[in-house]
Amino acid sequence: MSELDFRARAALDEGVQVIAFRMGGELHGCDILLVHEVLARLPVHPLPDMPPHLLGVVRLRGELVPVLDVAPSLDLRLEAGRAPAVLVTGEEGARVGIAADAVSDVMTVPPGAFRPAPRGGGYLVGVARVGEQLVNLIDLAEILRDQATLSHGEKP
Repeated sequence: MSELDFRARAALDEGVQVIAFRMGGELHGCDILLVHEVLARLPVHPLPDMPPHLLGVVRLRGELVPVLDVAPSLDLRLEAGRAPAVLVTGEEGARVGIAADAVSDVMTVPPGAFRPAPRGGGYLVGVARVGEQLVNLIDLAEILRDQATLSHGEKP
């Protein structure tokens, strides 16, 4: 496991593995090292009086895992009316789920296929061509850090 963060590893353009998922009609990829498992369309149980980015919780082997909607952080929206797929990150007791419209597969971004985002690209690390598909590579760890900071009332 590399000590470099995802943004730095992608910028080396030596190839990275990502979990590919659909959100807002677009194909995205995040660091495979961040995602521990994928849950297929389990019901998300809403909680009262929660911020809009917290969709609710899913039950995972007896543990309640909060599910976040990070689509607005990317100026996107999840599909309405269906249970999301959930990317589970974090360690036991501090897990969090990320809602997505669908999870595709593990993809390998080959060397030379990565194009970095312009400076100030926000959470977008860059774009990669994998086969015939364009994949937006995002820094999911940074989104999670920023959402944790905002939920504690601090400014990012």
